[in-house]
Amino acid sequence: MGILVGLMLVLTFGLVSAESSVFTISGSGAAVINSDNPKLYSSIMHINLSDNSAVNNGGVIVRGSDVSIVARFVPDKWIFSYGNDGSFHGEGIAQAGHNGIYNISLDGTRIFATTDGSMWKVSATMQNTGQKFILDYLLTGNDPVPSVSVSNTEHILIPNGNSAQGNTGFFLPLNLEIIRGTTVIWQNEDNIGHTVQSQDAKGNIIPLFNSPLLNTGDTFTYKFDKPGVYHYFCSIHPWRIGVVTVS
Repeated sequence: MGILVGLMLVLTFGLVSAESSVFTISGSGAAVINSDNPKLYSSIMHINLSDNSAVNNGGVIVRGSDVSIVARFVPDKWIFSYGNDGSFHGEGIAQAGHNGIYNISLDGTRIFATTDGSMWKVSATMQNTGQKFILDYLLTGNDPVPSVSVSNTEHILIPNGNSAQGNTGFFLPLNLEIIRGTTVIWQNEDNIGHTVQSQDAKGNIIPLFNSPLLNTGDTFTYKFDKPGVYHYFCSIHPWRIGVVTVS
């Protein structure tokens, strides 16, 4: 892991050119060698863009028990385009020292955007005359097209009939999975009042988030800034529990 972090620093700080970068996108993922004997490797990608159509510098790291590749992008050998929907496509060459030249093709789909940056799901291929890798990443960074809004909120419904202990109604979804920084909105659609009270994994009440009485149609919001598993329940109907999982 230490070696991998060190290589990431090489990519992040060792490739800076005289031209300043405006946009930076980076993250980690996995690589699979496409052969009769496929193997899984860890991988890192880093892209510096001087605008939404020009790669300034960057590179790819692929590392495993039998592979250690640091492939640095050759900026003037890249074609890069960023769409108004937040997606991007790039094709270019990376120099990998004794491993030679790799041709890289990548496509990114934006998962969400915030005022602080965005996240993309990126699929890529990296190949030379002897090897071909299939790569998948989650990359984050500042966004060349921040004006295209992507919701960073999620909803949990308290359905009608939720108060009856024998009823099948409960918080919907029961376990909400979100990204750090997401604001969750609970809405009461039942015909009686409910609350949202945070608790620990053992069921003890904790003062993290605690709604007032939510009458029909009322909402309660809380922003989850830290990863973790968050338990909660209705203090009026304590058999109604829910979970928010933040990654």
